[in-house]
Amino acid sequence: MNVLLLVGSPKPRASASRSFGNALMTRLAARGAQTREARVTPSFQSPDAMRRLLDDIAWSDLVVLSFPLYVDALPAPVVRMFEAWADAAATADSPLRSTRLAALTQCGFPETRHCAPALDICRSFCRETGVSWAGGLAFGMGGAIDGRPVEKSPLARALPAFDEAADALMAGRQIPASAVELVGRRLVPNWVYVWFGGIGWWWLARRRGAREPLRLRRYAQ
Repeated sequence: MNVLLLVGSPKPRASASRSFGNALMTRLAARGAQTREARVTPSFQSPDAMRRLLDDIAWSDLVVLSFPLYVDALPAPVVRMFEAWADAAATADSPLRSTRLAALTQCGFPETRHCAPALDICRSFCRETGVSWAGGLAFGMGGAIDGRPVEKSPLARALPAFDEAADALMAGRQIPASAVELVGRRLVPNWVYVWFGGIGWWWLARRRGAREPLRLRRYAQ
């Protein structure tokens, strides 16, 4: 099986999306898959770059799209990539219609329900283009990754879900509900996540020389 990881994060280097994608790709490769990786955002730098991305999609039997949640939806470059993919797959015999799509999405909120609309968009894309939907996983508390491998983050307890997903995808099935349920569990209490997040914002503000209180609303009456 040929598997392409599409990283939908605009970040040029380490990102939570790439970390989640790599966790699944490592397990697919261990089960015999041939893997490639591509970033969505650079594909819009030139027509040749977009053509190479579409060629990678045509090469794949399975595309794993990993992206962050932006305002309850997909980042704009991912939406544009879907549009280019749909245009190129418009003919019935296009190889871009014969692949499967699985999605991994993550948000900074503790609850994974915020990711549901984004996964629905991916499912709708498949329905409209004829691409086979292979299911999706939604992760909360994505800020806990901070570009590290999942294995070295507080979210390592969700790793069995990646094994379940890899087994199902290699067998041609959708990601099972048991894996979806596992990653949907809150790995730490909300107050713990919010408390550490507040410390992170305070430390970042201090490093950037922001001397005013973070709660200041300058233009509020």
